[in-house]
Amino acid sequence: MSEKLNAFAALHRPAIEARLQQRCPRSVLAGTFNLNEALRNAVSCGGKRIRPLLTLLAASSLGVPTEDVLEIACGVEFLHLSSVILDDLPAMDDAQMRYHRPALHILYGEATAILAAMALYAEAFGIFSQWPSVVREAVRAVGCDGMAGGQAADLLGVRPSLLAKTTSLIRFALTAGALAAQAPPEPLRALARFGELIGEAYQICDDLMDELATESYTGKSVGQDRRHGRSALDAGCGLESALARACLLVEAAVKTLNEGLSPYGETDTLCDFAETIIQRINDLVEGSHVDAGGSRRAAHASGAECDVMAADPDRRGRSR
Repeated sequence: MSEKLNAFAALHRPAIEARLQQRCPRSVLAGTFNLNEALRNAVSCGGKRIRPLLTLLAASSLGVPTEDVLEIACGVEFLHLSSVILDDLPAMDDAQMRYHRPALHILYGEATAILAAMALYAEAFGIFSQWPSVVREAVRAVGCDGMAGGQAADLLGVRPSLLAKTTSLIRFALTAGALAAQAPPEPLRALARFGELIGEAYQICDDLMDELATESYTGKSVGQDRRHGRSALDAGCGLESALARACLLVEAAVKTLNEGLSPYGETDTLCDFAETIIQRINDLVEGSHVDAGGSRRAAHASGAECDVMAADPDRRGRSR
C-alpha cells in the first residue's frame, strides 16, 4: 500500500471494526448459539476491510465526513461477508480456507453457514433502509445482473459475465455513501465507473492469485478455477496480457476519477488504491509468493498471446 492508503486505513479501520462488532446480528432465540457463534466468527474474520474503506474514501473525496457513512460502510462489508460465506460452500467453490482459517461451513456446518450469510445480508439491508437510493443500488449490486448473476456465470467459467460478482459490489461500495449524501450526478457517475474498472482489475488480480499463489500468502483456498475446470484467464490470454489489461483498466479508472471529481479530500488515495492492484500482480509475477506448480504455469502462460484490442476497457461490455 501507499503511505496515504496505509495512513487512511490505520486511522479508520479501528472504527470500522468497532462498528462491525456493534452491528453484528445476534439472535435472542433459544437454540441459536451456533448461529451466533458463526456470525461472531464471520464478522471477526480479520479481513483487510477493503470495501468499507473504499466507501469511506469515496465519501471523503466528496467532502462527506467519514462518520456520516460509517454505518453504510459496515453494511457494505456485511454484504461482502455474506457473499464469501456462500462462495465457499461445497455447492459453489467448495473452499476449505478463508482469511487464514477454516471456512465458516467447515467450522459450523453448511446449514449454519447459510443462515449466517442470510443474517448478515438482512442486517445490511436493515442498515441501508433509511436511504431508498442506497437500497435500490444495493439491490442492483447483489441481484441477477450483479453478484448473483456473476456467481452463476463464474460457476460455468463464462467471461466477461463472471466479472459482475466483483465489479458490482466494488461499484456499490464506492457509490453508497455518495448516494446517501445526495451527491451530484457527475461525481456519482465517475465513482461508479471507477468502481467498474478497478473491480475488473481486482478480479484479474484475484484470478491470478488463485492460479499461481500459495495459500499461506492468500489466506484462502487456491487453485479453485483449475480444480473446477475453469480458466483463470480469458481464452488465449497469458500473464503478460492479463497484466497489460489490468494496467489499462487502472489507467482508465484514474483518468475517470480525475476528470469527474474535484481534486480534494481522498481522491488521490483512491487513485493510489487502484495502483496497488497492479503492484500486487507485479509482486505475484515476480514470483515471491508463487508455488512451484504456479511457477511452471506462469512460465507457460507468459508466452500466450492475446488480442490487444481485448485489453481496451471500452471494447468490452461493461459489468452492469
